[in-house]
Amino acid sequence: MPKIVDHDERRATIAAAAAEAIADEGIEQATLKSIAARAGVTTGAVTHYFSDKDDVVLAALLHADEAMRSRLDAALDLGRSPVDALLDALPNDETSRRDWLVWRTFSDAAIRSEFLRSQHRRSQSQWLDTATQALAGGDGVTPDDARLDAELVVAVVDAIGDAAAIDPGAWPIERQRSLLEHCMRRVHGD
Repeated sequence: MPKIVDHDERRATIAAAAAEAIADEGIEQATLKSIAARAGVTTGAVTHYFSDKDDVVLAALLHADEAMRSRLDAALDLGRSPVDALLDALPNDETSRRDWLVWRTFSDAAIRSEFLRSQHRRSQSQWLDTATQALAGGDGVTPDDARLDAELVVAVVDAIGDAAAIDPGAWPIERQRSLLEHCMRRVHGD
């Protein structure tokens, strides 16, 4: 009897393996062969699920972006403060650091690719929408002000994430929290 394969699960497994390869090796050095080995599949299996390396890379980038956004959304759904929720999206452990390194690679690659740049815009817009919702609702805060506040906070989060991904020892969670709290005080006029 033939083995039943969950195609969505297999694609997700390969995308996660590609994210690991990109974080560890860089986008150019990550090969279909190394991605397949990390996923525990053959190179043929990778090419069965993805048309080419660019397709696998995009899946890895979207996988990392979704993982970071899911952590943020889950924290907000639990009623955690915006600072605590953002800390869940920042690089504070091996998994979140890997996701951030992949996101950084994605951002760098988008400079040279209109296709990736348009995906990057969609992703940034989703992050800004979430941040806008998290920051809205204060006394006298207009929707336009909430959006500007969100853009400022997301810019600070990007800077913290880059610094913490590159030099995690210099950016422990306490330092990340301190800078986020300072930013939030400024945003709220405290």
